[in-house]
Amino acid sequence: MGTVPPEQPGSDQPSVSSATLENEEEAEPRIDSHDSRVKPEDERLQSQKDDALLETVDFRGFSIWARIGIFLASFTVFLVLWQVIASLSNNSLIVSTPLPVFQALVKLLGNKIPPAATGIQLPDAAAAQTLEIILIGFGLGAVVGVPVGIVAGRWSFAESIIDPWVSATYSIPIVALIPVLYYALGGSLFADVFITFLLSVFTIIVNTQNGVKYMSSSLAEVGKSFRASEFQFLSKVVLPASLPDIVTGLRIGIGRAILGAILAEALLSENGLGGIMMTFQALYDTPYMMATVIIIAVLGIVVLQVPKALENHLFRWKESERLSRGL
Repeated sequence: MGTVPPEQPGSDQPSVSSATLENEEEAEPRIDSHDSRVKPEDERLQSQKDDALLETVDFRGFSIWARIGIFLASFTVFLVLWQVIASLSNNSLIVSTPLPVFQALVKLLGNKIPPAATGIQLPDAAAAQTLEIILIGFGLGAVVGVPVGIVAGRWSFAESIIDPWVSATYSIPIVALIPVLYYALGGSLFADVFITFLLSVFTIIVNTQNGVKYMSSSLAEVGKSFRASEFQFLSKVVLPASLPDIVTGLRIGIGRAILGAILAEALLSENGLGGIMMTFQALYDTPYMMATVIIIAVLGIVVLQVPKALENHLFRWKESERLSRGL
């Protein structure tokens, strides 16, 4: 009882020797899904897939000629609409047609101004002054806004102190306070910079605060599990996770900085692009006024490319992730 009878010679069941089993194990080695040897290859293939998605699907994958064609088509539509609106208004003092405006633009780019506006700041000097105000005001807004937003988003006690003041100041019509602030600060270039700073800093604070406050809880748990110090947690977890919101705040903030600089110059100064724009308006020279508006718009487009380029460089992985989901 309990013994196994020996295998009969005529049995149909084949015998399997231990040597055969060993040979089969050698022929079919086990592959561990967590084996580190396969990870670099998988990562390389995934990176190639992401790059292929970016090159074939997204607008950034279009050739330079395709981009130029799209821009020219949209610009043509804009000119047609402009001509139609100007023709319907039938009043060149309100809306001038495109041709006189572009003729005035060429003269302004050549530092030529109409005789009636003799004595105003030359366009190149005005553009340089406006750009200086924008960069200084926005730079101060970023230097102040990002740290304040991080503090308000990270600690609820700081948020309870900062948030009411930010909300109140952000909702105040700063345009109505520009004359008061301008003369209170001495009516100098510093006043223009301070107004530009006010219009940009609160947008940066709010976006940074939201990015830090609503950071992914899983990332926070990773930092806690590794027992990171507060400085390590802020620099290694909080700041990288909230960078998309911070850069978004910077993009909106620099747009508001441009608005602040032009408003300060238009309402209170005869210098800068805002000042010469209002001078042409006072002279009822609509083509030159609209040409100045075009210069301001081009300046805004150029300045806004800085945070946009930063966003494209830092968050390329987010774009590939979006495309992989088919969005």
